[in-house]
Amino acid sequence: MSFVIITDTNCELNKELRERFGLDDMIPGHIVTPDGQDHLCDTDWILFKSPEEFYSQLRDKKKTFSTSPASVEEFKICFKKHLEKGEDVIYLALSSALSGTYNFACMAKTELEQEGVKGNVYIVDTLRYSVAISLLVVKANELRKAGKSAKETFEWLEENKNKVHEMGPMDDLFFLSRKGRVSFGAAFMGTMVGVKPMGDFNNQGMTTVLTKVLGTKKMIETTVEYIKRTIVNPEEQIIFIANTDRRKNAELIKERLLQEIKVKEVIIVDCGPTSGTNIGPGLAVAFYFGNNVSEGNAEETKVMNAITGK
Repeated sequence: MSFVIITDTNCELNKELRERFGLDDMIPGHIVTPDGQDHLCDTDWILFKSPEEFYSQLRDKKKTFSTSPASVEEFKICFKKHLEKGEDVIYLALSSALSGTYNFACMAKTELEQEGVKGNVYIVDTLRYSVAISLLVVKANELRKAGKSAKETFEWLEENKNKVHEMGPMDDLFFLSRKGRVSFGAAFMGTMVGVKPMGDFNNQGMTTVLTKVLGTKKMIETTVEYIKRTIVNPEEQIIFIANTDRRKNAELIKERLLQEIKVKEVIIVDCGPTSGTNIGPGLAVAFYFGNNVSEGNAEETKVMNAITGK
């Protein structure tokens, strides 16, 4: 049986990239704008005309945005549409540590089974966010093209999802303090001295800060060196760089990566409203495949300590 690959708007892929990498459908999350209106999110800058417009509003302290996942009913409608065409479904969910998306998708699957809808729905808790999910979409499409079944592809994704790494800075700590993720004092001091926290994924689907660097030059050097030491088979890889109002930093990272690592391609994406609302401006992070993330980030910490001389 044929199968479709689905994720949600957290993946950041625009129409061109969705078509290129075989993403068959995308379930939109919701965003509530400062006027109290609930909108469906998109990755093609339809609701907001450009990244600049969106992040300009997001930086305004007088304006508050919030996001929520698609509802169980919205998941059911999407899954059922494909199942009734005789297509199995692989859905790649935003990390369950960050959102209720995975649980809502599982509830939809259960309800469809109870209603007697035929077909298989495979749901992957990616333990990742943003274009880290897109890397898994790319791999799923490659496996499908190679003739793998939905079940075989799902099993590969489950076995390899913890091999997706990230590295790069988050430099707007004031936004994180507004979200309650760091204290205002820490944000103030960090921003004053130019501190840029940098981290990698852990096994729980969150990000562990591995170091903090000062200045853009050091940030780029640390990012590229960490990737050089942790990437596996770079010549076979596409690296995605996600940015939230930090296109210049993303371009600098891309330039150095192409100079120092032989990869197939580096693609920069602008994070849309789904990710941007929760991350805030200041992110420029590369996503790629390495070895499995170690327990407690023990190995990743060793690598970073060797780079920074700690």
